[in-house]
Formats: sequence, structure tokens, C-alpha cells
Amino acid sequence: MFATPQATAHYHERFPGYHRSVLGRTGLVVSGAGFGGYRVSAGIPSHGAALEAALLSGINLVDTSANYADGGSERLIGETIARLVAEGTIARQEVVVVTKGGYIQGSNYAMARERVEAGSGFLEVVDYAEGLWHCIAPEFLEDQITRSLDRLAMPGIDLYLLHNPEYYLAWAAKHEVPLEEARAEYYRRIRNAFQYLESEVERGRIAWYGISSNSIPHAAQDPDFTSLEECVRIAEMLSLVHHFAAVQFPANLLERGFVTEPNQSGGRTAMACAREKNLGVLINRPLNAITGSGLLRLADFPAANEPFNEGDVQPSIARAVELEERFRKDILPGLGLDAEAHETVAECATTGGVLDEHWQSFGGIERYNDLLAQVFAPRLNLLLRLFGDGDAPDSENTESAGVDVRAWSAEYLPAVRDLLRVVGLYYARSAQRRSDRMRARLHRDLKSASGAGDAGAKGADTVGAAAAAPAETLSSLAIRMLLGVQGVDTVLVGMRRLEYVEDVLAALAAGPIGDEVAWRAEKV
Repeated sequence: MFATPQATAHYHERFPGYHRSVLGRTGLVVSGAGFGGYRVSAGIPSHGAALEAALLSGINLVDTSANYADGGSERLIGETIARLVAEGTIARQEVVVVTKGGYIQGSNYAMARERVEAGSGFLEVVDYAEGLWHCIAPEFLEDQITRSLDRLAMPGIDLYLLHNPEYYLAWAAKHEVPLEEARAEYYRRIRNAFQYLESEVERGRIAWYGISSNSIPHAAQDPDFTSLEECVRIAEMLSLVHHFAAVQFPANLLERGFVTEPNQSGGRTAMACAREKNLGVLINRPLNAITGSGLLRLADFPAANEPFNEGDVQPSIARAVELEERFRKDILPGLGLDAEAHETVAECATTGGVLDEHWQSFGGIERYNDLLAQVFAPRLNLLLRLFGDGDAPDSENTESAGVDVRAWSAEYLPAVRDLLRVVGLYYARSAQRRSDRMRARLHRDLKSASGAGDAGAKGADTVGAAAAAPAETLSSLAIRMLLGVQGVDTVLVGMRRLEYVEDVLAALAAGPIGDEVAWRAEKV
């Protein structure tokens, strides 16, 4: 029903070369990296293949949430584990399943709205924004655990986390609630949630619980700060044998507050507090740093190795713009669309024009990839559905007023795809130069830390191997650095592709590197 210390230890006997830890007071033996379920979903074969590869290769902790892919992440994990258990390749007791609750988005949002309209809305809902509510009240948690168990197709969850409860504090700050008053209410809500989760342990639907909070590493004076020691105090007041066992928070090469910010009493850090209380520690966002300039991906970019000539960009733009002008002038007027459809289709054929004006001003590959996924790709997909790409069968939309729109589409779609690829190479090269600088700085920091006396002895043993292997990926180094911090049990990594699984396994085989001395060096 649940993962057990004995079964998880037995699992890792099959993979003796990989780093693992004991997850705090749970006694569960967990892989140094966990399968992060944020961007995976049921029905996508590559995601299922990656999860299966991870589970069969030495990764036995899987992290998800009710709101990931609107429940699709939990369904993928449940389906994959059930199939592997049925095949006899793994045992359910060997795998640690972590999920979370608190967000009201997607289908949850529609359900919660319907309850409000029926006069039976959940209590203490944080109405944060349109389409985004949040709640950790007992009635809502009961509903969410039931739904998560159904999607996971499991009778029990090994570790259940309150998912970013600090949304209440952000809401309170926005509505000018005095900070002392807001914090009192915040911890009252956490106390009620913990008390309810203890009842779920007694009921047998969860084994342990904890908190996943972005604000645990924040400065104590920040309005949305979540005090780890206060959360522990609440649990200890509820019971001497409480089941508050783990925390999850972001940390990476640029966001180092977990080991540098003295936000607990006595000038301790959140990491020090977690070690003192024997809490399991899960790290999220290890390869995605949020900075003042936006998101930065802490990885290498293989596309940077592809042939690229910046002089190819402008001719590609000119070709796309020419085709877009022909579409607006000669084709669009003859399609007989109503005003709304006319505007939508016209906007879909503007990629060349947009890139002509902005292709060098997106700031970085992260912003460019967001635009690719959220703007450019959907527009091209709509044109493909409407008109085909030259190989699609005839339809009533392909010809109008004697104009062969399919012939235009057969030229335009490949031209824009090539343009987007070329611009992507431009940003990949820039991003790779950034990653190379980070890698070089990491080696310098590790060497410096190794000479810092006894505190750096651990790093001294491993820095030579890293320095001798400059081809090691930045993502692997970033994971190993995190594992070098005493008390970090599992680093959660998005592994929706097989090559990502392979990269993580290489990091686990290489083992931890550095220690907290290295993390206190100047940021890379």
C-alpha cells in the first residue's frame, strides 16, 4: 500500500553505483534525483517511456501534484506504476510517490465555481486571480486527496504536501492586511491543515505529510516568508508522534537562500533547521532559476552545435514576410471568412513580420522558447489544420475564389518553420556561451572551497574529477552540487525525455560534489 524502508532499501541494492539518501524521519531510501512530474501527462508516449526508464534504472521517487497537467501528471504516474507492478518489474512498496494539493485551477476551478454557485463553496478559499484560487482548508484537502488517489489508482500516498500555501500571504499583502495579522491567520490555517492530515494518516490514505513552499528560503522579513521552524512547532504541538516529515523548496546555482539566508531563529538557515529536525528535503527547480531578468535555464543547449550563420536569418525573414504579404493581399480576401475568423487567420500569418522587428530583442532562449510554445507554434498549427501543408487531403477550405491556398500553405509553413529554427539557433548559441561561463565559474568555486580547511574536505575529494571532465553537462554539475549539501535528499528534475533521464543517471553515478562552502561563494 505504501513505500517501506525495507522495500526501498532493497530497490537500491539493484543500483549500487547511484547516490541515494534516507528521506528524513520516514526511513525511506530514495534516489538522489526524483522524477519531477510538472510537465508530463497521460496520453503522451514519450513521457510514459521516460518515467518507465527512470523507475527501471534507479530512480524511485516520483513527485507530482493535483494541478500538474490538470491531473494528467498523476494519471501518467498511476498508469505507469500500475503496469510495471503488474509486470513484476517493480513493487509498489519500492517507489515513493509524492503529490500535493492546494491549487484551484483548470477542472478544479470549474468544480469550485460550481460549488460556489450551488451555495456549497469551500471555506477559506484564496481568490488570487481569475482562474487561480488556492485553499488548504480540511474539506478541500479531503476532496483533493480523494481525487489524487483516484487518478493515481492507489489506495495510499506516501508523502502529501501542502502546495505553496503562501498564496494566502501574497493575497493578504495585496489587500493590505497587516503583516502580523496575516501571519497569525496563515499559521492558523496551516495548523488546521496539519491536524486534518494527521487524521488522514490515521485513516490510512497518506503515510506522511509536509509542505512545498517557494518562500521557505526567503528572507524572514519578506511578506510571503514561510518559517520552517514555525511549521515544525505547529506539528510538535499537535502530537509528539506527528507525521510532518518533509519539505520541498526551490534551490539552484543562482537561488541559494536555502543555505545562505539566516531566516530561522539563532541565525540558522532553512537547511540547518531541516537537518536539526530530521526532515526530508526535496529540491525543486534545480535547473530553472528565477532572477530579476526572468527565467534562466541552467543546462547545456545541444542545438548550439548545429551549423549556424547569422547572415541566414534576414533572407529567411524576407521570404516569410513576402509570403505573408501575398496571403493578406491575394488569398485572405477570397476566403469568405466572417470578421472574427478573418482577424484570427490574418494574425496567424504574421510570424515573419514579428521576427523581422523583434528577433534579436527577446532577451534569451527561455523567453524565445516561451513565445515559440505559446504564440508561434499555435498559430502555425491552426494554419496547418485549416489549409494543410501540401500533403493534406483536399477540403472545402483549401481553395476559394480560384486561389489555391494549399499551394501557399505548402510554401509558407516550411519557410516559417525554418525561420523559427534559425532564430532558435541564434539564441541557443548565446545561451550556451552563458552556460560555459557558469561551468567555468563552478570549477573555480569548487577549487576555492576545497582549500577552505576541514569544511571543504568533501569538495576537495571530488573537485578533481569534475575539473578533469569539462564535457560534463552543466545540468549534471548543478544536480551534484545540490546533493553535496548535507541534508538534501532528492533533487527533483523534469525528465520527460529519455535523454534527460540519462543525464540525471550520469549525475547520480558521479555522486555529490562540493559542500555548503562552495554555495557561499559568489554566484555564478
